[in-house]
Amino acid sequence: MIVGHGLRGRDVEGPDEPESAPGSTRVLARRYRCLACKTVLVVVPRGVGRALRYTLQAIAYALALWGHAHATAEHARRAVSSSKARGLSSPEQWSSLRRWAARAERIFGFGTPSTGGTLRDRAARIATWLASQAPLPTGQVPRDAFFGGRFVHAR
Repeated sequence: MIVGHGLRGRDVEGPDEPESAPGSTRVLARRYRCLACKTVLVVVPRGVGRALRYTLQAIAYALALWGHAHATAEHARRAVSSSKARGLSSPEQWSSLRRWAARAERIFGFGTPSTGGTLRDRAARIATWLASQAPLPTGQVPRDAFFGGRFVHAR
């Protein structure tokens, strides 16, 4: 009862590999329609989250750099974003990091224990969990979190 309903292009940002230059990529989202209930299903490639501008591995990498490696928000932004635009009120900050840390359950399909601490502490716990999901762990949490972010089951 499900039939093809077309393709739609979608732009996502992030590096292809850890430590490589970030870029913007267009992915094709396949659309299907249920003839019974008229629902439209959208299927995207692995590593692309719902309604997210950045790939899941880019988000995982940024959280690992900021939370686990204690890099600055600006360093994490430069590692995953190809955009040159910065916020006017505080260009050295990146509010996306705090938003991603607070919404990890929705983004990555899991929840971290609320044991207190700051959002940066939460980002470190998220990065550690994502690193544990890497198919071939190296022991380098930011690198492993990047690949773990690609293989989690996002909601």
